[in-house]
Amino acid sequence: MKLRQPKLTRRAILAGAAAIPAAASAREFGWRHGHGTMLLFDADLPQGRAFAAAGRAWNRDVQPIAGDRIRFAREVFARRPAIVQGVTRAGDEVLIAEVAREAGYEQIALKVDGGALEWTFAPKIRG
Repeated sequence: MKLRQPKLTRRAILAGAAAIPAAASAREFGWRHGHGTMLLFDADLPQGRAFAAAGRAWNRDVQPIAGDRIRFAREVFARRPAIVQGVTRAGDEVLIAEVAREAGYEQIALKVDGGALEWTFAPKIRG
């Protein structure tokens, strides 16, 4: 039985060539920005406690927000997590967002749930 070789076309060559920089970029992104997800929550908010319980059930890194918010956030973003999600009050979100931007992250989600904000930050991947 004779096996047929797949036909090499110009389209296949161009598609393969286009995939190389994307794969290299993804590798660089992962190296610079870590791989983990960090979940932050305000323990005084019922939504925060529920968020933390769900995160623990999925074996995620869950941290209650404590102490000086700026120092806390700087320590979080210094670890270069791939995603940082949280449930906090508006004031804490503003401070954490400021530190996130300084660290090269951008807010990719924001939801208001009563007195709580649910938010997500990820590293900027565009200029």
